[in-house]
Amino acid sequence: MPRQDWFRVVTLPGRSDFSSLNQWLSENNVTHRFTLEGDGQILWVANQELVEPAKIAASNWMKEGHGVDGTIGVARHLKPSIEFNQPFAPVTWALLIFSVVGFALVRLDTEYAYLFFYYDRVPAFTDISDQWYNLREGQYWRAITPIFLHFGAVHIIFNALWLWFLGTRIESVFGSVALIILVLVTGLASNTAQAIVSFPIGFGGMSGVVYALFGYVWLVGKFTKHPAFELPPALFPIMVVFMLVSWLGAFDWLAGGEVADTAHTVGFFSGLIYAGLTAFVLSINKPALQNQSQSQSQDEHEHR
Repeated sequence: MPRQDWFRVVTLPGRSDFSSLNQWLSENNVTHRFTLEGDGQILWVANQELVEPAKIAASNWMKEGHGVDGTIGVARHLKPSIEFNQPFAPVTWALLIFSVVGFALVRLDTEYAYLFFYYDRVPAFTDISDQWYNLREGQYWRAITPIFLHFGAVHIIFNALWLWFLGTRIESVFGSVALIILVLVTGLASNTAQAIVSFPIGFGGMSGVVYALFGYVWLVGKFTKHPAFELPPALFPIMVVFMLVSWLGAFDWLAGGEVADTAHTVGFFSGLIYAGLTAFVLSINKPALQNQSQSQSQDEHEHR
């Protein structure tokens, strides 16, 4: 048999998941292989003419946040995939701004803050003294606005970082309207559940929605394998353990009060349920979501 010549394309980070890159190369009939070299892996192709297309595909794969570019000789972390094809995420930004405003209202202890709690100034010791009083009075916004109220610096910083990390991913793939609906549905679910157990003590925070977004990104990512929804493998068990440990009161001192554990748990499971519905719809409609990153790579190649 004639000897097979291989042509070196690029050095890639050795501990990365090459499945999406490997799939693109295979589907485009690029005969290739990987070999180990130190802490990296070398991508080789069987034809000199395939070097440039393979290099473009590998470059796009790395730009989507899969690892470290080893071609320049120095480990260089690329931009995180939270910027995935959408540098400006309007709904995520709006949620962040509203959360900061809610934090300011609570910290300044203004009268306006009490307009956004689930229940407030409920007549005491009467037949109508329950958590639904204000809603019965037509103040329906209270069912969702507690997600914007935050009671401490740690509270707002934690939720803001996770909201940006997860919200931008969802908005970049499914769009702004989809993120709005997801936040409304899971926010209503987590707020309602917390109101049932907390009355008459006030509560607030984006944590229930954050847990919902996390559960959603994790499960949809498992189904679609979309690069924007790829999370570190250890993150899921860590978040679940944090949620369970919080039920023991371990983080109450850090939050400066009792943590809304019911909202966290209900939010998390509502996010999983919503993700399951999303996966079901995607499986019926057979969308191109799973091949989106591949088509993006091909489009960029064709425009060059």
